[in-house]
Amino acid sequence: MILFENVEYDYFFNPLCCKNKRLYYDCILHLIEKSKAVPLLYETDAKDCIILYLRNCIYALEDEDGGDKGVENISSKKSEAENAGAILRYFRFCGWISEREIGRNGDNIASVTPYCRKMIDSIQRIFNRDTSGALTNHIFAIYDTLKSALDAEHGRTVRPYSNILVPLVDNVSDLKNELLILKDSIRTIMRIVIKMTEVNTFGQFLIKDQMMDLFFNDYFFIKKDGLVPGYLEEIEKILRQVMKTDVYENMVHEYEKLKQMDEYQAREIIDGQFTEIQGFISYDYVKEMDYIDKKINSYYNLYSTRILMVLSNNTNMQTYLNDLLMQLKDMEAEERQMVITELSKSFRLSSYKYIGRKSIERRKKRYPNSKSGAIVLSSLSDDEKEKLTQELLHEYPDRYSVGQVADYFGKLLKDKLSITTSEQNIQTRDDAMMMAASIIYSGGEEFPYEVEFLDGMVETEVASISNVKIKRKR
Repeated sequence: MILFENVEYDYFFNPLCCKNKRLYYDCILHLIEKSKAVPLLYETDAKDCIILYLRNCIYALEDEDGGDKGVENISSKKSEAENAGAILRYFRFCGWISEREIGRNGDNIASVTPYCRKMIDSIQRIFNRDTSGALTNHIFAIYDTLKSALDAEHGRTVRPYSNILVPLVDNVSDLKNELLILKDSIRTIMRIVIKMTEVNTFGQFLIKDQMMDLFFNDYFFIKKDGLVPGYLEEIEKILRQVMKTDVYENMVHEYEKLKQMDEYQAREIIDGQFTEIQGFISYDYVKEMDYIDKKINSYYNLYSTRILMVLSNNTNMQTYLNDLLMQLKDMEAEERQMVITELSKSFRLSSYKYIGRKSIERRKKRYPNSKSGAIVLSSLSDDEKEKLTQELLHEYPDRYSVGQVADYFGKLLKDKLSITTSEQNIQTRDDAMMMAASIIYSGGEEFPYEVEFLDGMVETEVASISNVKIKRKR
């Protein structure tokens, strides 16, 4: 390995192991960001960048006990320019900055070395985690990598082991690590909750919910959104399909050539890697997510219990209530009633009622789409009144008009001369209303039937109706 074989890297990790390690780390971060904005980073620009940082630095410089051989130490007694120059020389000595090389403008180049970039980037991803898309990014990467294996014209299929299986295994491994970090995060949150002793601290923790947003932002997105489960289902399906294609066979042959082994051994290793991926996606992933679900529920239960204990001055009221109930259970009826009466005097309960949404909602019209039957007389001519009246009568016909009732009893009597209420089986409201209308219309000339009242009342399923006889007029 070049790290151990090359003398240039003997002091590669020294800036991260000294008293001013945080200062050195921030300086190299600023240089990396600066190099992204310029085609080539020169020593003058790098020095100006560090000077600006040192002027606004919130850390106090500490004097090192003994610096690395041949390297000048930074000091709080020196100016920003002197410290910036010392930092650049120290970075070049440790292999973080490229060797002296004169650029086009005559100034030395001060580019950050690739190994240093990778190391700082890895530290950022591991310790300064941004969890806004960690889980979903790995899942989408697994899906995209597998999807390319089904496309025969995709560039990844030329070297399927190096370009498909290796990235696939890496993403699955990263996904496992993310789930393990989530599990450890729950333990961290629970330890923080247990140490809380003030109500104000709990209130701020509850309002901001900092820990849940920090560690479980992406997790809650997976649980609430229906997108990710669909991707996981597709991943399982594609895994089964890939193992039956020529791409899978090419993976075996490529691995056989890379590792210089026979086909049987190569196939066994490739099969083992695919089996591990399938097992994780189909079983381990679901198991880990369920475990995290249970732990999060436990976190909320712990939070609720802890805040109750803090509000009660670390007194577990549930224990006292259980003891009280057990004592009441063993008492005589009169003694128990006396104790309950005395206990009730210690509490003052009030009843509160809250305004619901229905209390302040505007009431809607019962028939919002129906036409109004009102006629404004002062604004209509005689022709308009006649027209609206006809439309109204046509739209709302009289269900119990003289003609309607006459037709009803015509069909009911048929060849009979008369019929009584007791003989008629009245089952609906319409039948009862027809009987009542016949009584109203019986004295009119247009109604061809007359009504004769008999003794008693007739009880029907709809109402109690007078017993009457309806007969044809002569």
